[in-house]
Amino acid sequence: MNAAASSPDTERDALKRAAAEAAAQLVENDMVVGLGSGSTAAFAVEALARRQRQGLRFVGIPTSERTAAQAKAADIPLTSFSEYRQIDLTIDGADEVERGTLNLIKGLGGALLREKIVAAASHRLAIVVDRTKLVDRLGERTPVPVEVVAFGIEATRESLEVIGASTHMRMSSGAPFVSDSGNRILDCDFGPIADPARLDERIRRIVGVVESGLFISRADPVFVADAAGVHRLCSARAHRGSPPILVIMGVSGSGKSTIAEELAARLGWPFEEGDTLHPESNITKMHAGIPLTDADRGPWLERVAAWIDRQRAMKQPGIITCSALKRAYRQIIIGDRPEVRLVYLRLGRDLMAEHLSGRQGHSMPAALLRSQIDTLEEPDPSEDPLTVDVRAPATYLANEIIRLLGASATVAGGNSLRRRKAYGEHDCSVDPDTPIPTTSFADDEFPLP
Repeated sequence: MNAAASSPDTERDALKRAAAEAAAQLVENDMVVGLGSGSTAAFAVEALARRQRQGLRFVGIPTSERTAAQAKAADIPLTSFSEYRQIDLTIDGADEVERGTLNLIKGLGGALLREKIVAAASHRLAIVVDRTKLVDRLGERTPVPVEVVAFGIEATRESLEVIGASTHMRMSSGAPFVSDSGNRILDCDFGPIADPARLDERIRRIVGVVESGLFISRADPVFVADAAGVHRLCSARAHRGSPPILVIMGVSGSGKSTIAEELAARLGWPFEEGDTLHPESNITKMHAGIPLTDADRGPWLERVAAWIDRQRAMKQPGIITCSALKRAYRQIIIGDRPEVRLVYLRLGRDLMAEHLSGRQGHSMPAALLRSQIDTLEEPDPSEDPLTVDVRAPATYLANEIIRLLGASATVAGGNSLRRRKAYGEHDCSVDPDTPIPTTSFADDEFPLP
């Protein structure tokens, strides 16, 4: 194999192509399809061209002049908003995808305005990325592109800096980059973004701003390619008819019970301590410092799954703790249950030992910590986990999990006041400056003022 064939860029292109081909399978006959921009979306156009040659009938609306040229060269029939006001499906790439929420940063390719217009007119927006684009918080690696009019750009830039941006003018061949719509782009570095929806609103309120590269609550599904294959991540919005059930997983000592209790108090959801479902024989072994085997865990996992199924049958939300250390264990309790969301409490070994040494009389003594660490298989993207690092107070972590849940984090029996309380406004121990999302929920579900 030559050097080029094994280069990182070539490997990434292969991953992008695989994700794009998976997304292209969503297109059906007689659809109006939005054609995205950028290197990953270009692979989707190639895949659609192949399907068209095999007999698929569709028309496309491109998001950039470059995509239009590629589609025309491939003999894909193009249309426009003058003929169709609604788009059935758009396939596009992204620069960052936030785990859990599937919020996006887009626009490093320079077509963000047209991309957002097409996305807004689409019934579905399928995103294709490789694994490197997944982040815990938007803004971790990528600036937010902001399209602005050229007139008064100095004042617009200053206003963006007032709200916390470090701005850089997008350049091309030594001159300011000009978008297909004739505008300029300022790349705005905000660092990790606590509340993307709120930031998007603040950006778009600035006079001179045309659009931001934050795409909030639009993507569903997201196809992520890595060395193991293509994984399909779906937004919690896809299952809004079914109340979510959270499985809080992590090794012993990660604070599963504390965080689950905090969430249950905020949301008013039923909570079950998974350890109480262990057979007596398991509890005896753990107290004796004897690691459990897969055979020991089998009946326990079935009991956890049965509790989840009872909640599903009653169409009720719920929260249950379960170490769920192996993927095989998680398959038993989650399987094909779309309502179940996995919340992974990621914790360093030093903090685990500290937590365990301070607990007295617990069924899992510190001596078994090594077996827990050795058994742990961290969730991968195909499991769509909501991952939080357990190095903050439980109140903050509960806020973060609720933020990641987005529109599905509805307070049981709630109203707008109860919704606000879910974020800790009733609890004076919560820092008032803790970012509290106010626009990540569906507009028709208890919107905040």
